[in-house]
Amino acid sequence: MSRRVSRANLTDVFLRDCRRLLLSMRGRFFTRPKPLEPSVLVSLSAAEAERLLGEHHFAPNWDMSFAYFGEVCNLRRVEYVTDHPSGYEWWQVHVRGYHHPEGLELTAHFETDPSESPDAHVDRVGIDIERGLEELKRVLESNDVPYRSLTPTEVASLQ
Repeated sequence: MSRRVSRANLTDVFLRDCRRLLLSMRGRFFTRPKPLEPSVLVSLSAAEAERLLGEHHFAPNWDMSFAYFGEVCNLRRVEYVTDHPSGYEWWQVHVRGYHHPEGLELTAHFETDPSESPDAHVDRVGIDIERGLEELKRVLESNDVPYRSLTPTEVASLQ
């Protein structure tokens, strides 16, 4: 019995260390400048935003997604869409958060789910920033979280 536990523990340690290595590589080789897109500014910490969005079925995003400089949270909620004009059925609302002098800047977009449609996701088929941001705003409003909308020009002035 103790031999089995040992093997299980070794496997857990190995997998944990592999994940750490992949995350380190992601940070070193796959980090990009933050995109200039509309966002919302909230007076929440990254942990508070993650908890709030988690209560609305958002989960930590795939570890292998691109990282952006200054990113402090990365969440997604997968949805099944039967009637999308593209023909793809699995989509996600993807939310990223960045430190901001006045709180947390949140961006959002609606896009194909990378686990179901990796090529469409990389090719940015059907990406819809407005739809993602509207869903994020609905969650904030339904939880009485005040926010201020930022235009790409306002976002650019912060960089």
